[in-house]
Amino acid sequence: MLRNYLKTAIRNLRNNITFTLINTIGLSIALAASFIIVLFVINQLSFNQTHKNKSSVYKVINHYVNFKVNRDRTPYILGETMKEVIPQVSKASNVRHVRSFEIQVHDQSINMQRVMGCQSDIFDIFTIPIVHGYNNGELLKDKLSICISESTANKIFGTNNAIGKEILAYVDKVEHTFTVKAVFKDLPKNSTFRPNCLINGLHNIPSYNKHFDIDNGDTSWEYDFATTWVKLKNDSQHEEVDKQLKSFENSYLQNKKEHSYSLQNLSDVYLNSQHIETNDLKGNWNSIKIFIAIAIAIILVALINYVILSTAVSSNRSTEIGIRKTFGAANKQVSLQFLTESFILSVMVLPIAILLMILGRPYAESLFETSLPIIPGNIIYYLIAYLFLSMLIGFLAGLYTSFGLSRFKVVDILKVKVVQGKKKNFVRSSLIILQLIIFCFFVACAFVINAQYQLATSKNPGFHNKNILLVNVQNNKLLKPFLNEIRQHSSVINASGAMHTLPTSRTSRMMLPHQKNKEELVKVEGFFVDYGFLETMGVELKEGRYFTNDNSNASKTNCILNESAIKAFGIENAVGNKLESYNIIGVVKDFYLHSFHSEVPPLMIVVIDNYLSQIAIKYHEESKEDLLSYLHTSWNKLSPDTKLEVSTVEDLIKQMYAGERNKFTIVSIFAFFTMLIASFGLFGLTLFIARSRTKEIGIRKVLGCSEMDIIYSFVKTNIIYVAIACILSIPITNYAMNIWLKDYALKTDIEWSFYSFTFLIASIVVIATVLTHSYRASKLDPVKSLRYE
Repeated sequence: MLRNYLKTAIRNLRNNITFTLINTIGLSIALAASFIIVLFVINQLSFNQTHKNKSSVYKVINHYVNFKVNRDRTPYILGETMKEVIPQVSKASNVRHVRSFEIQVHDQSINMQRVMGCQSDIFDIFTIPIVHGYNNGELLKDKLSICISESTANKIFGTNNAIGKEILAYVDKVEHTFTVKAVFKDLPKNSTFRPNCLINGLHNIPSYNKHFDIDNGDTSWEYDFATTWVKLKNDSQHEEVDKQLKSFENSYLQNKKEHSYSLQNLSDVYLNSQHIETNDLKGNWNSIKIFIAIAIAIILVALINYVILSTAVSSNRSTEIGIRKTFGAANKQVSLQFLTESFILSVMVLPIAILLMILGRPYAESLFETSLPIIPGNIIYYLIAYLFLSMLIGFLAGLYTSFGLSRFKVVDILKVKVVQGKKKNFVRSSLIILQLIIFCFFVACAFVINAQYQLATSKNPGFHNKNILLVNVQNNKLLKPFLNEIRQHSSVINASGAMHTLPTSRTSRMMLPHQKNKEELVKVEGFFVDYGFLETMGVELKEGRYFTNDNSNASKTNCILNESAIKAFGIENAVGNKLESYNIIGVVKDFYLHSFHSEVPPLMIVVIDNYLSQIAIKYHEESKEDLLSYLHTSWNKLSPDTKLEVSTVEDLIKQMYAGERNKFTIVSIFAFFTMLIASFGLFGLTLFIARSRTKEIGIRKVLGCSEMDIIYSFVKTNIIYVAIACILSIPITNYAMNIWLKDYALKTDIEWSFYSFTFLIASIVVIATVLTHSYRASKLDPVKSLRYE
C-alpha cells in the first residue's frame, strides 16, 4: 500500500511540474530562512549548557538600593568570605579580566585577550576540561602559576603540551615569569566564560589600589570590581543561601542599606541579564521571540502557498478521486495519498533548504551582526530541529488539502462541482489576504523602524554631532602632551579631553541630598571633563560661565549642572549657589549624554586631571584627511608601540543605533522573502485561473470585450485583496510598534504615509506578478479559446 502511495505521489508531482516547482521553491526559501533562525535560536538557548554543574553554579548580583541599579561587580573578598561563612557554598572564586597582559614570544610583544584573574576553585565551578596537567585544587594558588588554553599553548610554544614551561609576561607593565601548571580545552563559543589564560586574582589588586587610591583592595568591602561565582553543595539550596545573605550583609557591610546581594543561576546569565549591568556577553529573549515569530510568519506564507495551489489544481484530479472512490477507496486512504505527496515534497526540499542555509549563513551573520557558528556540541539539536520542522511543514501543508479533497462526493465530482462554489473561493481569498497581511505588516514595521533610526541619527542631541573627531588615549600621562600637539594644527578649532566623550554608554552615578529636603536623596550622574571640553562639543550654556583654568585648587571645586539637575534638586538662583562642597558656576541646556533610549538625566559636570582618556577635536571639515595624518604622525612620536584609535562622533552615534539599523534591514529582508514566496504562489494561482478561464475569455472577446478589460478583471480582485490586507495590518502594526517604541524616550510618530507606501509597494508587486498571465490570456485567439478543453 505504501509503495503504491509513493508511486502515485511521484507521478502526480511530475504531472503537475509547474506547481511542484513553485511549491518547491517557496518551501525551500521558507525552510532556509527558518533554518538560519533555528541555528541562531539554538545557539542562544545553548549558552552555558556545556557546564555540567550549571544547576548549582551561581553569580552573585550586587543590588545598589539607592540607585536602583543591579551589577555583577562585588568586593574581591566576598567569594572567599561566603565560602567560609555560608555552609552551603562549597566553592567560590572572584573573576576579573586582566586589563593589560602582554607576553614576550621570540622578542615580540603580544597583547593577550581574555586573560582572567581568579582562584583555583574556578576549575570546580565551571567545566574546564584539562588536557595536560591535573586539577589538584591548587592550580592557581601560587601567584606565578598560569593555566592556558590549547590554542594559546600552540600560539606561544607551537605545541599544546606546555606543562612546566615558562612565560615572560607584563601585567600592567610589571614583569613576571609565569610557570604553566595546566593546559585546558578551548571553551565553546556558547559559553559566557571563555578564558585564554587564567592567573591568580591577586594580580588585579595593584591596579585597583592605584585607581581608587587605597592599599587594601583585596580586603575592603567598599569597592566593587570583581565578579563573584559560587558553587553550592546542592542546587536546591539556592533559596536558603539567599536568606542567609541578609544576615551576611548586616555582618560584613556594617549595616549599610545601600547594597544587597542575591544569586543568579549560570543558566540565566546569558538570556536573563537585561536588568543587570555587566561586561559579560548578553543575549536577548525579545530578539529570540522576534526571530521565532518571523520564522513562523515565513513558514505560514509557504504553507498558504501550498494549500492555495493544491486546492487550485484539485479540479485536475477530481476524476482520479471519483474513480478511486467508485472502486471502494475510503476517505482515509485518499487523505493518506495527499499527505504522502506533501511529505515527499517536504523531504525533497530539505537538502535544498540546508544548502541554501549554508550559502546564506555568512550574509546572515553580517545581517544579524553576530556570529552564527555551527557548534559541534549542538549538531544533533540542529538535525532534530531541521528534520522536525520539515516533517511538520509536510504534515501541515498536506493536512488541509487531504482533508478537503478526501471528502469530495462521487456524485459532485461527476457533476463537475468540485472547483465551483463560494466557500472554496472564500477560503482561497482569505489565505491570499493572510499572506498579504504578513507582508504589509513587515513593510510597515520597516518604515517605522527606519523612521526611528533616521530620527536618532539626525536629531540634534544638544552638542556638535558633525566635524568632531574622537581620539582614544588610554595612557593618561600622554593625553596632555598629545593634546598640546593637536592644538597646534591649523585645522583644529578646539580640542579638549574627558573621561568619556559624547555620547557615552558609561555611567557614573551619585546620590546627593535635595536642596530643600536634605533627607531626600537625588540620583545624579557625574560627567568628568577637562577645561574647554564643553565648548569643544558645543554644549550650550544657559546661564553662568564655563570652566576656566586659573591653576588654582578652587577651580576644581566648581561644577556645572544641566537643566534636569536644577529641577531635580529644587535649586533656585543656581549660579553662585552650592551643591554639597561644589560651587555652581553655570547651567547648561539639557543634552543627551546617552542615547535617545533614555531620558536626559540630572547631570553634574566636574573638572578632573586624572582618568582623562578621550580627546574631542572640533575641526574644519575640508581638512579632515590632513588632520588624521597629522594625528597618527604625532602619536607615533609619543607612543610608537601603540595604535591610535580615532573615530568620528557621527560613527559613534551610528554605532549606538546600530541595533535599529539592523532591525530595519532584517525586517526589510524578511518582508522581501515573504513577498517573494507569496508571489510564487500568486503566480501559480494566476496561471491556473488563466487556464480555467480560457473559454470564458474567448466568449468575452467574441462579444466585444477589449484586452484591457480582461487584464483589469484579473488585476481588480487582487488589488481589492491588497487593500483589505493593508487595512487589517494597520492595528497589528500599530500595536507591535508602540510596544517597541516604549524603549525610547524620544520616539517617532507612526504616520499614515507609512501605510500608504505599504499599499503602493504591495500593489506594484501583486500587479507585476499577475500581469504576465493576464496579458497572455488577453491575447488568446477566440477561435482557439472556444476549442479549449
